[in-house]
Amino acid sequence: MTAAGYKEAAVIVTSRFVQPGSSSFNEYVNYIDREEAKQSSKYAMYNEYMDDEEKATSLFTESHDRLDQEHKEKVKDAFKTGQNRGSILYQDVVSFDNKWLEDNGIYNRKTKTVDEQRLKDITRVAMKDMHEKNNMGNNLVWSGAIHHNTDNIHIHLATVDLSPPEDQRGKRKQKTLDQFKSVYIHKINDRSKEYQQINDLIRKDIVNKKKETKTFSTFNRKFKKDFMTIYKQLPANRKYWNYGYQTINHVKPELNKLTKKYVETYHKKNMEELEKRLDKEVEMLKKSYGKGGNHRYKNFKKNKLTDLEKRMGNAFLAEMREYDKKVKKAERANHSKAQNKNVSDHETKCCL
Repeated sequence: MTAAGYKEAAVIVTSRFVQPGSSSFNEYVNYIDREEAKQSSKYAMYNEYMDDEEKATSLFTESHDRLDQEHKEKVKDAFKTGQNRGSILYQDVVSFDNKWLEDNGIYNRKTKTVDEQRLKDITRVAMKDMHEKNNMGNNLVWSGAIHHNTDNIHIHLATVDLSPPEDQRGKRKQKTLDQFKSVYIHKINDRSKEYQQINDLIRKDIVNKKKETKTFSTFNRKFKKDFMTIYKQLPANRKYWNYGYQTINHVKPELNKLTKKYVETYHKKNMEELEKRLDKEVEMLKKSYGKGGNHRYKNFKKNKLTDLEKRMGNAFLAEMREYDKKVKKAERANHSKAQNKNVSDHETKCCL
């Protein structure tokens, strides 16, 4: 049996597995006091524990919110079949910080009520996502129960494979646990509106405004020197004038400085709002994911500011491409004019 989990987070995911016939399943026997549970199949026993009315409301599955006795027996039979066919028993537990659930409208501390329907619906999405991303096949049976018997509301989940592959893997990868946990966090604490506001600040309020205002216009003339310094260092082929190309890595630091100077001059209030929103989201991520694990909150703000640099860099480079086209066109026109003048001078000398 193995386990993996998180600490100091609003959502904690732990995962264990048991090999068919393993004596380590005896750990679960310690949780089960009822005689009928002790007499059940090993894998079916876990469902008895999850369905203990003193600990949980009722078992639920992929297709049923509340199992009647007939469906309970069908689930138990499926678990017995999985065990007989050599399937690993996957046991996952999702535990929540009750205050976090309360902040997100799922738990009412005063009435001690939980929006179980929402948790069940989210669990179905999370389980489907995990099974698909890990190629676990389409012959799985799982059951779950929401428990209220501890200080933290939690969900017990048990899964068996009715067609277990020879190379079945019981231990969840850390990436799998991260993704599983993320589904709960994103569905419970939906920040899509806040993320959209951040993206709008970057793309619409700052970058698009820059695209509408040319650097060489009168009120942007202060940036002409920086603009030309970068322009003169760009490769001859304009197709490489994109922030993503390594061929212009040598000018990216100067492009970033130009972006910073421009934003500080014309978008100071936008940047103050952006910084405030980014800091708020970082705190939300810290609380949701915890300070351990993969520290995804550390890169959130950095990634968004890097995105701003990239988009602004491309806005300046697009302007430089247009500028270069005009310069080249003028050079061709002057060259053509010079050639015509030489021909005209030659004809004049011939006629004298």
